This record gives sequence, structure tokens and C-alpha cells, in this order.
Amino acid sequence: MAASVLVAGAAFAQSEAEYGAQALEAAKSKKWTEAVELYRKAIDLDPKDAAAHFNLGSILLSQTSVKDALAELKIADQLRPGDAAIRCTLGRAYLQNSQPADAIAQFRRCVPARAKDAESRYYFGIALGQEGETKEAAAEFRSAIAIRPDFGPPHQSLGVALRRSGDEAGALEEFKTAAKLMPDNPIAWCDLGLALKSGGDNKAAIGAFRRAVALKPDYERAQYALGIALKREGENEAAAAELESVSKQHQQRALRDQVRKLVGDGAQFEREGKPEQAKAAYLQALALEPDSAAAHMALGILYARAGDSVRAADELRQATLSDPDAADTHYNYALVLASAGQFEAAAKELAEAIANDPNHLEARIQLGLVLMQQKEYEQAAAVYQEAIRRNPRSAEAYNNLGLVWLQADQPAKAKEALTYAVQLRPDYAEAHYNLALSLRALGDVAQAEAERERAQKLDPRLRRD
Repeated sequence: MAASVLVAGAAFAQSEAEYGAQALEAAKSKKWTEAVELYRKAIDLDPKDAAAHFNLGSILLSQTSVKDALAELKIADQLRPGDAAIRCTLGRAYLQNSQPADAIAQFRRCVPARAKDAESRYYFGIALGQEGETKEAAAEFRSAIAIRPDFGPPHQSLGVALRRSGDEAGALEEFKTAAKLMPDNPIAWCDLGLALKSGGDNKAAIGAFRRAVALKPDYERAQYALGIALKREGENEAAAAELESVSKQHQQRALRDQVRKLVGDGAQFEREGKPEQAKAAYLQALALEPDSAAAHMALGILYARAGDSVRAADELRQATLSDPDAADTHYNYALVLASAGQFEAAAKELAEAIANDPNHLEARIQLGLVLMQQKEYEQAAAVYQEAIRRNPRSAEAYNNLGLVWLQADQPAKAKEALTYAVQLRPDYAEAHYNLALSLRALGDVAQAEAERERAQKLDPRLRRD
């Protein structure tokens, strides 16, 4: 197990180019978290590496971390202002961040240099359409189609643009092509159904709507359109079933919105120091939706903060039952179990949290602590080593790994891990203190004293031995 720590440590000696190459390989394998961390390391070594900022921004954009992507892409654009690929990707980021005007400005700068890039032309058209420039948007969609006739999205978007401009026949042809090219896209089939219905082919429209609903059973727009189309054909019983389903979905959504608002109100009451009003809001939410995992979790955390561990555990257990796939419900339940000394049960819940979300760093941190309480040092070390592999810049994971080795009476391994912890976070008082303990155990009294003084300067509450 010490070898994995050494591997992590060796990474500090790598060059920016090596990190960039490793990040590229990780991205090719779709190991996005690893690629992001490696690009960040490359940027730490060379903040003016435009390619690293661009690649990092592109990955973040693909993972819907839009604001972080924008920050990286803006830096890349500043470092390499004439790069059309950067500008077009920045335009997409603005578009995803609901800033179509800014997106248009970027596309106008980059599209002339990327005139044969179908995706850039398509996204340019989307931005123009959002700003009401329907005619120019249609022209961009046509350009994208001319470049890549088998590219489905611009056909669908062109159909929408033509429908808005009154060209029903042209819209129908585009929607037919879009549905053919994207047979698993329920929106394409719904748009086709609407166009068929507008053209008077109600029976064909019903087939398209049925296809859309089959692909997405809770697609209200398609269900409603299907109900109306069936009613026109005299299929009143089938129409009533579809319309009733839509009505129920509306009611359920309204109920969820109300519950979500009550949970939000409760959180606001907690921030204002009004725990009783918060409790009332959470209980009201549960009266409306007894299986609301969010309400159970919020109420459980409220009880935990008030020191009522029994009711906290009960509510948080209910949260895990209501939404067993949510990592945070298991994580919060585990915290209450651990605080009550139920370490074995807590470890099980933390393992569930990690299984549901392998990138849940806090769950790994807590699982290591629980295993340490059980004196399962080898298992705890393995947990932190995996946390470091996934989060190479987590000073807390390095610190806790060092603490494991200290408790396992392996000060040399502890020193190695803790050295990385303070390199990552020079103001990490606890890590300096633990590093002092490891140095003293190794007989380096002078350096131990220096580290202890640093720790106490950062946090005077740390005791002197």
C-alpha cells in the first residue's frame, strides 16, 4: 500500500507536458475526473498553457460544469486570442449558460474560420434562434446540413424555424428527416407528430406521438397531443386515458414543487436561526409527500443538530429507504450512526454512498475515519489511497492517510503522506501538527518542533505535548 502513496508523490516531479499527455489519455478513456485533475496539475505548473485551459474547459463543458468551463475557456481565449476552436467552444459555453447574445458574438468571430464545422454552424443557429433571428438561424442550420446531411439536430431545429415562419410543408420534411436520423429521440417524433397533425394526417400523427411516448413515458407534451389526436379520431376511451395521465402528471409535479418549496423554506428558517419554523416546514412537506427523501433528510439533519440522535437516525433511515440511490442520504445517515458509536452500521452506509457516487470524497473521508475507529488500519489506508487516486489534490485525504499510518505505528509512511498534505495546503494546521508527530517518532526533534510551531501559529488551539 505504501507504493500507491509513492506513485502519488512521484507525480509532483512530472512536467506540464507529461501531465497533459496523461490527461489526454484519461480523456480518451472517458475518465473525466482523472483528466480534469491532471489538466489542473498541468496548469499549476504552466498557467499560460492555452491548450491545457482549452482542454480542461472542453471537458468541464461536456460534464455540464458550465461556469467552471467558461472560466477556463476565457483564459484560453485570452492566451490565444486568434484561435477559432477556442472561440467556438466558448460560444457553446455561453449558450449553455443561457447567454445567447454572448454566444453569438463568439460565433461571429469563429465561424468564418470554421465554415465547414457543422456543429459550430448548428450551435450558432441555436443562439440566433434564441435571440429571435429566425431567418439567419435557418441559414446556419442549412449550412450545417449541407456540410453533414446525416447530422440530425440541425434538421430538427430547421423544422422548428420553418414552422415559426409559416412554412409547414418545409417543416414537415425536416421533421421527417430528423426522426429518421434520430429514431430514439422523443422530441423529434413529437415535432413530427405535430407537423403531421397540422398537415391533416391525424392517423400518422398518432403513430408519431405513440413513438414519442414509448421512448419517454412521462413526456407530457406528446401525451397531451396524442390524447387530442385520438379524440379527433373518435377513440374517446384511449384519448381520456392519455389526458388523464397528463392531468395526474401535472398534479404530481405541482405536489413535488410544493414539497420542494417547503423544504427550501425550512432551510431558510434554519439559516435565520428559527429551528421550530424549519421543523414545521419539513413536517408539512412530509404530510404532503410522506416518501419525500429530501424532507426526511432535512428533518433528520435538523434533529441531529439539536442533539436528538434517535429521531435523527429514524428520519435519515427513512430518507435512505425513500431514495436508496441518493448518495447523500446514506452519507448523512452514516454520520449520525457514527456519532452514536455504531461504526459497523456507519461503514455499511458509507459504502452505499460511495457505490452510488464513486466521486463522493466526503464519504470516503468519513469511511476511513470509521475504519480507524475500528482499528482497521489497512482498510482505512486503502480507502484514503483510493480517495487520493481520484482526488490527487485533496490535502485532507493525505492528512488522514498520514494519521492512519501514525496510529498503525508506521511514522515513515505517515511523514510521506503528511508532507504532501502541507504542500497542497500550507495553512493546514492539523496536517502540520500530525507531521510534527511523525517527525518526532522518527527522531527528528528539531524539525518536529518547527512543524509544531507552525501548526500552533496557524491554530493556537492545538495543544503542546
